[in-house]
Amino acid sequence: MRQTKKSEADWALEIMKERQEPIFYDELVKTVASKMNKTPDVANMTSIYTRINLDNRLVYQGEGYWYFDASKVHREV
Repeated sequence: MRQTKKSEADWALEIMKERQEPIFYDELVKTVASKMNKTPDVANMTSIYTRINLDNRLVYQGEGYWYFDASKVHREV
């Protein structure tokens, strides 16, 4: 099996699965940056937030909170 590099959204999904509850965007983006060994500067934070926003597995709940939609998460067989 070919191993691929995790995307920002993959990291966000992993973080949310561990917590099992919605997470505030600022904490989510900073945690993703930390896991990816990226500096928490404006350019990186904006890029991470944009990639999370574009992934349909991750759902904006409102008031800054995100969660994942379990029905859209691919289950490995």
